[in-house]
Amino acid sequence: MKRLFFLFFFLTASLCAAERTPWANPRLTGSPEPPAPYVAVRAFPKLLVQRPVAVELEPGTGQILLLQNYAWTEKRSILRRFSPLADVERAETLLELPEPAYSIGFHPKYTENGWLYLGSNGPRAGGELYSRIVRYTVERQPPRRIVEGSALTVIEWPSAGHNGAAMAFGNDGMLYVTSGDGTGLSDLDNVGQDLSSMRAKVLRIDVDGAPLGQTYRIPQDNPFVGRAGIRPETWAYGLRNPWRITADRESGQIWVGQNGQDLREYAHLLERGANYGWSAYEGSRPFIDGRLQGPSPLTPPTIEHDHSAFRSLTGGFVYRGARFPELTGGYVYGDYGTGRVWAAKHDGKKLLWNRELTDTPFAITGFGTTPEGDILIADHSGDALYRLEPAPPADAKAQPFPTLLSEAGLFESTRTLTPAAGVQPYTINAPAWHDGAESERLLALPGNAFAELNSNEKISAWLTWTLPDGTAIAQTLTLLAGQGKAARRIETRILLKQANDWAAYTYLWNEAQDDAILAQKDGTRLMLADREWLVPSRAECLSCHSRAANFALGLTPAQINREIVVEGRSQNQITAFIQQGLLKGEPMEADAPHLVNPYSQDAPLEQRVRAYLATNCAHCHIPNGGGNALMDLTPWVTADKQHLVDEIPQHGGYGVPDARLIAPGDASRSVLPVRVASRGAPGQMPPLGTLTPDTKGLQLLFEWLQNLKPSPSKP
Repeated sequence: MKRLFFLFFFLTASLCAAERTPWANPRLTGSPEPPAPYVAVRAFPKLLVQRPVAVELEPGTGQILLLQNYAWTEKRSILRRFSPLADVERAETLLELPEPAYSIGFHPKYTENGWLYLGSNGPRAGGELYSRIVRYTVERQPPRRIVEGSALTVIEWPSAGHNGAAMAFGNDGMLYVTSGDGTGLSDLDNVGQDLSSMRAKVLRIDVDGAPLGQTYRIPQDNPFVGRAGIRPETWAYGLRNPWRITADRESGQIWVGQNGQDLREYAHLLERGANYGWSAYEGSRPFIDGRLQGPSPLTPPTIEHDHSAFRSLTGGFVYRGARFPELTGGYVYGDYGTGRVWAAKHDGKKLLWNRELTDTPFAITGFGTTPEGDILIADHSGDALYRLEPAPPADAKAQPFPTLLSEAGLFESTRTLTPAAGVQPYTINAPAWHDGAESERLLALPGNAFAELNSNEKISAWLTWTLPDGTAIAQTLTLLAGQGKAARRIETRILLKQANDWAAYTYLWNEAQDDAILAQKDGTRLMLADREWLVPSRAECLSCHSRAANFALGLTPAQINREIVVEGRSQNQITAFIQQGLLKGEPMEADAPHLVNPYSQDAPLEQRVRAYLATNCAHCHIPNGGGNALMDLTPWVTADKQHLVDEIPQHGGYGVPDARLIAPGDASRSVLPVRVASRGAPGQMPPLGTLTPDTKGLQLLFEWLQNLKPSPSKP
């Protein structure tokens, strides 16, 4: 009966939705930065490729091999071949595998021996997962099928995550093979600096000089040959999750792309005997103190990106085609998480340049080339391959990106902060800490477009919204009046969605408080009359407003589900959004969960703490959110999955004996409040965007932990 009532209410609300005033957005488009030099276009419009993982030009044939791994959770892969013609419609199937495969490699004499290598991960007979490199033989005459029964496992090792399993032949004829730490998070087995393990390495083996009955031999010039307790296959170590390795025939350079964990993505120009630091380091950043150190000092990454720009680096290849002479010798690589494509050139001694080529909406898993020198991009989120093209000339008639907030089309009057027609103010339940500033929020949806809940299942209060391209979300931060001083607007921060990606911009208010000017992309620090104020960079904004958190942090049912006053009467805010045509979905049930205001004494203590952690911390401390911990601080996760109370800190205890993140009933052993109180020191939380600790928030945490029932310490 209750469900029928809300279904009736939903239909009635939909039918009675008021006519909505469209938001006219004449200026808030494009970017203040120069346009990217390249664009990505569909390469083979008639070819359906279904979630490609790797794409490689087959030596001597002019054809393309395509590896498809339908989903990371679907344990099968297919290897296909097609001719790279503009109107190609189908690819022939060469091989089907009952396990996920990641990479394709060819023997240097492939045109003679037909040896094809695939890297994959799957179970042995006992069920334990192994990564492996398997060699297949391809017929030397058309139709060039894989010889039945030719599969030969060259090398394998136990691995249940961060599997590596990519390979490349160097100019020395040796096969270089990558392995990850074999776990899903934080090097749980502590193998990153353990040279007795085959994991977390680049291995170097000789597959041509293998003794009878073996699949490879150990090259005697490997750096650790003859040293006790070290796998002699080791060429370099300290790798977390290598994704792609490539060898350039002309320069001899070997590049390894790596997925970082919390804050960094990086790539290495491979060096003999190098220690790349994991898990004592994440790239060049110290990660976990006290981790076992290998015998070599840290070799920092050749290329390194913060998570604000990259989320999951996809290694590429050194370009030697004729199509783009300006990229010749450049290492082309990209990012699975943001869709960005970059290239870097290194002369063997120093990095000459490193620059962005284009920003795409793709989930990039690999790169390849055509015989003509086109650069191919594999998009795992779609059903297509793409290629790079020079960007068309900029539209001379296009309006420049607004440098003044009054030009952005969000406000009818910036002096009075009156929203423009079609721009919707909204409020949230649990405000985050912004160094004491209060927030006013606006949502602008283009034309008659609407937001949607991102699931068709029963509404969960922590679901996020799917927002259309052209959406702008604005937050104005104001320091309130006090001690004889007038209130002052400091910033208006804008999130703008274009081409299925988000960008962040900040406008700084002038002294007259009637307009704001666009801040520089790198951010700044303001010296106010009585304090310093941090203006984050555009990249730092997107560290919190991340893909894992769905970018628009405040637009969740948990935050929006509240009563507001509409035309003099109280109404649920979500219901109001539906009736106004802003949101497509179902009104929240009367007892649906929602966040409380953490600073309100009217709510239960436990709910206030969960709301505080959700709004200030959960955008990072969720699965795949970038927070380097096991914590999951989404507000309704069960206590055992929070990994918060009575948990040993993974990143040091600040010298506190028997430290815990939260020690029930014992503030002296609780590290989390120390990190929340810290500013300007390693380990401060949040790590970005704030210079002043939240004293009321700290009081809330202390009150809560002191009221927790003490429990026996965990081993």
